[in-house]
Parts: sequence; C-alpha cells; structure tokens
Amino acid sequence: MEIKDRTIALLIDSDNVSHNYFSILLDELSQYGKVTYRRLYGDFTRPEANGWKNALLEYSIEQIQQIAFTKGKNCTDSKMIIDAMDILYKHNVDCFCLATSDSDFTNLAMRFRNENIVVIGAGEEKTPQSFRRACDIFIAIDELLKAKDEPAPQQVQRGKKTGAAKPVPQKKALRNVQSLIKAARQIIEDGADPDGWMHFSAFMNEIWRRENDFNPTLYGFESSRPIPFFKSLKSKGKQVFRLEKLSNIDKIRLA
Repeated sequence: MEIKDRTIALLIDSDNVSHNYFSILLDELSQYGKVTYRRLYGDFTRPEANGWKNALLEYSIEQIQQIAFTKGKNCTDSKMIIDAMDILYKHNVDCFCLATSDSDFTNLAMRFRNENIVVIGAGEEKTPQSFRRACDIFIAIDELLKAKDEPAPQQVQRGKKTGAAKPVPQKKALRNVQSLIKAARQIIEDGADPDGWMHFSAFMNEIWRRENDFNPTLYGFESSRPIPFFKSLKSKGKQVFRLEKLSNIDKIRLA
C-alpha cells in the first residue's frame, strides 16, 4: 500500500496532545498527502487547554468543544470516535491521523484498517504499544521535537583555501543508523527483482512494518523525507543504496 497523495482527516485529542507538537505533526503529514479535516477535541473551558488558542487561529483548526456530563468521565474520546465514523462513511478521505497517546483509540484504528483505510497515529513515548501497532505509521512527536530542538555537537571542517575551522551543523541522532541499514539491506535482498531493484513504496511498507515509527529525523537527518535520507546513507565511507526513478517509478537497490 503506497502511503502518499492521501486525503487525510486529522483528529486531535487535546487531553493527550500538547499544542507544542502541532507544527511538527502538520509538517510530517504533508509528505503523505493533503490534510482536509483539522479537528481538535476537548474541554476548552479548562485552563490547561489555553495553549491551543494561537494554533487554532494560525492553522485554521476546527475546535470541537466537549464538556464532561459526569465528573471524572472523559467525553472527548467518545465524541472524537463518533465524528471519525461519520467522516469514514462520507467516503471523502482515505487516511486518518489520530493524534493521541490514549489506548482507547486502538479499536478505532483497527476498524479503519479493516476498511483498508491508512491509519497514522501520533503521540508521545507513553503511548501504549496496542495503539502504536494498530497504526500503519506512528509519528513519535515528542522524539521529533527533541531531535529538532537538540542539535548534535558541531563537527569541524577545514576551509579549502584558508584552512580555517568551519562548523558543520547536524541533528542529534536518537537511534542507531547501522541497525536500520542492516534491516534495509535484508528487505532489499528478500524483495528485489532479478535485476536487483525494488519498488521504493514496497520497500517503505516493509520498513514501516518492522518499525512503524520510522523517521529520518530520529537518525540525525535534516529532513524527514525518506528518499534523500536513504540516498545519503553511507557505511565505511561508501554509499549503501542506489535510488532512481525508472519508468516514472521510484526504485531502490543495493549500491
């Protein structure tokens, strides 16, 4: 299943997702398609929800107010689930992004997948594995924020003419890229055609199947786009993968 050029419904559980993550989340979703629905659910009479005010105006988010009818009961989840099913039956999206760290949405994600709808989850490290694994892709929003806010120590290069030290900015790598290279090599060896090429979309499906929160940013890459990331990977100074567009199809092979 190719996960790009999708029409995406973004539903955000404000009880479990901070406004600080929204710009990162929207940027990540842009590589998968166009976000049509942007809905934020919660009780906005609560002081802790005030942080969303600027994001609502800046990004044209639809605010769905939900007040608990009974003290101690969370009505946000049920309203979000009801709206999600309404959107599903309108048949005008083919991808849902459920932004929450709550396992209560696991069954909803599974329901969408049963309908052959792509499900993207987004949440913090505390998100239970049950919800993570129910999604085709999981966006680890707190890890991405950490990776983007904490650059790695700058390396130093010498200028060609003056020999002066020149800092080279890099992102902080939160994961071991060599483990990823090993897994990616195996995927290509198992799935390549007789000429050694593999459809990049099929390759990425296998990457997400093994590690559905995969993101190049977590490996210290500047961008979250997978094609330039895999093009850039080197081992012992040599390029690991070769990527080309053949017959208008992106393909990958071992270099």
